[in-house]
Amino acid sequence: MNGRMPLRQDGVGLYLHIPFCERRCRFCAFFTRGYQDDRVAAFVADLVAEIRLAAGAWLLRGRPVETVYFGGGTPTTLSAEQLLTILEACRQSFDVTPTVEITIEANPAGVEKTDLRALRAGGINRISFGAQSFDEADLERAGTPHHVEDIALAIRTARQASFSNLSLDLMYGFPDHSPARWLATLDAAIALEPDHLSFYGLTLEEGTSFYREAQQGCLTVPGEDTMADLYRIGRERLTAAGYLQYEVSNFARPGYACRHNLGYWTDREWLGFGPSAHSYLDGDRFSHVESLDEYRRLVTSGLAPVAERETGTPDLRLREAMAFGLRTVEGVRVSPLARRYRLDPIERFRRPIERLTREGWLAWEGERLRPSPAGMMMADELAIAFL
Repeated sequence: MNGRMPLRQDGVGLYLHIPFCERRCRFCAFFTRGYQDDRVAAFVADLVAEIRLAAGAWLLRGRPVETVYFGGGTPTTLSAEQLLTILEACRQSFDVTPTVEITIEANPAGVEKTDLRALRAGGINRISFGAQSFDEADLERAGTPHHVEDIALAIRTARQASFSNLSLDLMYGFPDHSPARWLATLDAAIALEPDHLSFYGLTLEEGTSFYREAQQGCLTVPGEDTMADLYRIGRERLTAAGYLQYEVSNFARPGYACRHNLGYWTDREWLGFGPSAHSYLDGDRFSHVESLDEYRRLVTSGLAPVAERETGTPDLRLREAMAFGLRTVEGVRVSPLARRYRLDPIERFRRPIERLTREGWLAWEGERLRPSPAGMMMADELAIAFL
């Protein structure tokens, strides 16, 4: 089961990690740094250099780029001109398709209509605001740079700038979070009529302020049963409002599912740029250094800023494809995976499939294996059964 990985020619995504923030939220475990003009200008030059380095190494072998995602950090701490310079480097270096989905993450505070209009005119066609909550106490406790009033203003400003694909990210499980407070946030988000909504349970990641506060006994978050109830409430409320669930934490109006994020769950490959960025390409998974100085040293020396690499095998990647694919409502089509990895998923996973189907967590529909509604509530447990 450890044979050579087949080279693929299907479409890929690009991920661009912009590591700067106005301030670090207390729950955030991503690689971020405070904004400084000189540091940002140097980073943009380094990121463009890395993109061109990858193109020169023919990493994508001419494969079409179907999605581009600016994540972070807060990408909109950069100017529109800097962001479009990075995007133009991608267009010059790779085969970016005419129908490409280009997403930018943004904080609701401080977005300017002129900047958003420039980004939209430059080809960025999807924007995702990290709202987190419509409860001022939650935002203050989390240390976000925005207030509740900023969220509606940001949505209105983006609409005026001709963005027709808007997303809001929400979080549940804040300290003292109750069903009533969570429902109030959901209803406030729905009232703004975004095209896409995501919600994630708060996790106490090591290295974050929330984690340290919890270790010191200064912060208490809801337990597992309450978190499950809050998740169920969120799913039911968004479904009733006309949003279609397509992944454990993601909901969209018809036609507005995030194509880039779907790629992560459906065994699509992507190439990441910037410090701490992760990639999945030609069956390998690799990650970049988590240091601006080391990133600059390597890129300016003409070296790939890779810190760690995991070489893939067909069996390993098939296991991951099954585990991640079962986070989606559509589930997994087994025949494409059998052709790609030259392994029969049904035979390879007969025992867990039989057990989970018998327990009501999975269901067969033709050649597609789907999670049941109960299985969607137990996505991590499903994943473990295949990994």
